[in-house]
Amino acid sequence: MIIVAERINATRKAIREALEKKDQEFFIQEAQKQEKAGAAFIDVNAGTEATKEVADLKWLVESIQDAVEIPLCLDSANDQALEEALTVYNKKEVMINSFTAEENRIKALLPIVKKYDALVVGLAMGEGGIPQSVEERMKLVETLVKAVDEYSIPREHLFIDPLVVPIGTDQNQGKLFLETLQAIPQTYPGVRTVCGLSNISFGMPNRRLINRSFLALSIGFGLHAAIIDPLDDKLMGILFASEALMGRDEYCMNYLTAFRAGRLNE
Repeated sequence: MIIVAERINATRKAIREALEKKDQEFFIQEAQKQEKAGAAFIDVNAGTEATKEVADLKWLVESIQDAVEIPLCLDSANDQALEEALTVYNKKEVMINSFTAEENRIKALLPIVKKYDALVVGLAMGEGGIPQSVEERMKLVETLVKAVDEYSIPREHLFIDPLVVPIGTDQNQGKLFLETLQAIPQTYPGVRTVCGLSNISFGMPNRRLINRSFLALSIGFGLHAAIIDPLDDKLMGILFASEALMGRDEYCMNYLTAFRAGRLNE
């Protein structure tokens, strides 16, 4: 499982305040804690104020990148912010989050992805928003895959997010997501999947219980990457156990390593 660590996101109050203060040490500690907890990428989102995002994202990249060994995931819908941040980015690998199946987003972002040989997250949504059936979502997935093919971007660089809609608004949304998740690699070999879990529980009580259960189910349906908080030991315990049960953890070494580190709290 590829873990994209979600904590450095300017929608969080603590992150927003630290960004306003340009508290570099705060962000270094956040990044290092997430790397130590098992993250493969550090997601970096500076996007609460459009007028500041270009400068803020660039500053975050410069502040964090040399403090960790792992690459960053640049999380922005602002193409100028992405371009500016990538001019100072110094690691071999980078992920960009994200683009949609809308023609203008494809034309704006995929040249940047191609230029920097980046991994990229594609969202299964288009002009009409998020479709309410597996079939309609798969039509948008087809658009995303064809787009990366047209730009000669390897399919292995594409991570499709089938998009999570809260079950509190429609009880069938979890099932719809999981069926789409399973269909993507079956239909398009080489393409990988990713999601942010927490939206599934929006508006529900005891959200962490739902999120943890949903992660286990998603791993069972073949999820390749998750945008999560790696400092949530109970969530990570579910991840390690689920990967071991699905035969995705050779000799159960990740599970055993986590156990020896005291991370598998019941």
